[in-house]
Amino acid sequence: MKKLSGWQKAGLVAGVGCFSILGMLGIGLVVAVVWARSTIGDLGDTTPATVERTIPVAPAVDTSTAPPAGTGAAASPDTATAPATPVLNEQPLNLTVDLQEGSFTIRPGPPGSPVQVQGTFAPGLYELTENHDTASRRATIRFRSKAPMWARILSGIAGGDDSGDRPKLTVLIPPTAPMNLTLRLSMGESRIDLGGLDLGDVTVDASMGEHRLDFGQPVTGSVRRLRLDTNMGNMSVDNLGNARPQTVETAASMGNLTADLGGAWMPGSAAALSFTQSMGELTLRVPSAVRLETDFRNAEGQPSDRPAAEPDASADPKAPLLRLRVTSSMGETRVVRY
Repeated sequence: MKKLSGWQKAGLVAGVGCFSILGMLGIGLVVAVVWARSTIGDLGDTTPATVERTIPVAPAVDTSTAPPAGTGAAASPDTATAPATPVLNEQPLNLTVDLQEGSFTIRPGPPGSPVQVQGTFAPGLYELTENHDTASRRATIRFRSKAPMWARILSGIAGGDDSGDRPKLTVLIPPTAPMNLTLRLSMGESRIDLGGLDLGDVTVDASMGEHRLDFGQPVTGSVRRLRLDTNMGNMSVDNLGNARPQTVETAASMGNLTADLGGAWMPGSAAALSFTQSMGELTLRVPSAVRLETDFRNAEGQPSDRPAAEPDASADPKAPLLRLRVTSSMGETRVVRY
């Protein structure tokens, strides 16, 4: 047998070492997969099931009472003994919806109904919780995974968008209930329609996914403040004018934001809209029937050189006025009139 040279010995040792490392990695992967499946199995049933929940939104009755008619110094004997009248608490409902990892739909429900949650998901892998306090007019809906992400990935359960086992959840909000609404959506896709609702302050925090916010029809009254935060995903907003917001504040990063400012703005109204964008594209579609004032800034807050916006098509001094401020960095900003 021919004696191996020094280089040949070194190559043989290196080859054996590489194969040993690959073998150890393979064994480690198998152990990790078995461990992940065991972790998933300990959580319970992984078969998708249909779940429904309801949250009452009836106004609470104040503990105080209004004095009966005719009481006081000038009260007559007949009216002085009239029973006191309960005073209803007109405080709006503060509803928070926190949804993670799934396909989510949020839209108006039947008038006069409670907040309803309907969905299909595996109870062993995900949990849906809700709590509400009628006295303080606060309610929270929360949906998230029980299993750690690494376990679902290694066990093959965490699939992509085409997975038949992906959680699907629909939240129905009654249009007749005045409320302040907070939405937190992440690691999935969402389709939100808030048209026709009775809204005060609205906050939407959307990340890591594809999200769409729409106001399909005019809201009751007008939204005082709309706050939109997005990161690591794409977001589109349609029919913003149907929200009739007094103030709009958005902050988007590492993703694209497209907003259509069309809709049923109130004649003679004025709204302040602020868009802050970094590391992504910002596209704003503005109807020509509204008056537009623009202020473009860079990341340092200094005015940026941009061509003047197209002139307003409407010469009506009562046309809605949109005061638009855009701050952008590391991305393209476009304002399109139509």
